[in-house]
Amino acid sequence: MERLKGELTKKDEELIRKDAEQVREREALTGDAANSFIAGFEDAVAQASGFYPEMDFSQLGLGKMVVDGRLVDEKE
Repeated sequence: MERLKGELTKKDEELIRKDAEQVREREALTGDAANSFIAGFEDAVAQASGFYPEMDFSQLGLGKMVVDGRLVDEKE
């Protein structure tokens, strides 16, 4: 019985370690995806600024979207 308890304790510790590892990996991948999105957005704004230098793109941001031809906060 004690041997089985020891094995279960080891398995439990291993599962806890693997769970923590998966949380770290998920956070890293989420950060990578967010950084890629931000970089792509900034590149698109820079490119549009080159095509349309007379336009003001300063109001654009990651939390904005166009609704009915108006720029609004995403949360609205």
